[in-house]
Amino acid sequence: MPSFKTLTDVLNSQLSSDLRIECIQGQDNVNTFTPAQLKAKASSVLATLQARGMSAGDELVIHTQSNEDFIVAFWAAVLGGMVPVPVAVGISDDHRSKLLRIVEQLNNPRLYTTKDLSQRLHDFASKSDATLAVLEESSRWIAPDDCDYSSVGRQYESSEDQLAFIQYSSGSTGNPKGVCLTHKNVTTNIRAIVEGAQWTSNDRALSWMPLTHDMGLIGFHLGVLAAGMSHAIMDTSLFVRRPKLWMELAAERHTSILCSPNFGYQHFLKA
Repeated sequence: MPSFKTLTDVLNSQLSSDLRIECIQGQDNVNTFTPAQLKAKASSVLATLQARGMSAGDELVIHTQSNEDFIVAFWAAVLGGMVPVPVAVGISDDHRSKLLRIVEQLNNPRLYTTKDLSQRLHDFASKSDATLAVLEESSRWIAPDDCDYSSVGRQYESSEDQLAFIQYSSGSTGNPKGVCLTHKNVTTNIRAIVEGAQWTSNDRALSWMPLTHDMGLIGFHLGVLAAGMSHAIMDTSLFVRRPKLWMELAAERHTSILCSPNFGYQHFLKA
């Protein structure tokens, strides 16, 4: 496996490959794209972020239920030298409160989310002691539908010691704790995963784990991408509803790389 200094290097290394990335929303609802198509779409989202005043070092809180929207926004931020901050979408007030506490910890954040989720956050903040503080400006709210996909953003040359993204703990109680990961942190971890597991471009991966989770994002998107591996990302809620579909999809795709926390295997076995 080649050495990568930054996450941008990881994506660029696969632009000419024929690997495929699949986002599975349902058994017959699958969006497929190549790394080149992913970069093109991310570059367009980057143009919108920059038009909204974002620059290198600014944080982009990614709060969306769509895996495809998540991946595109994540790479848009990376290409622009911005700092993605993945935050899981939850249905409880505790989850909404957590997101607002995270926003308050950041320096110059924008929130990338759908209009319905942003409305729920506004409603929650207005009925509680929570505050949207830095997100009161409408320009700080960016929805996938707001993006101009005919434009191309200006790519930023990051260094290996710059911040790549912030990984927050998955728990919803207490004060959220973010781990600041540099490009070198992540690419070193990726290299160890790929070489330790002996992954190759002949493997195929399938994951249902959330991209806001470190194994979902680092292990089963960034890691498999670095290995040149075609991979599918199954919507987590789909796995919860239809756990057997996980193995059916794996069989259809001749998947060789799977992973799950213990509770995921238990959920599958109960079904």
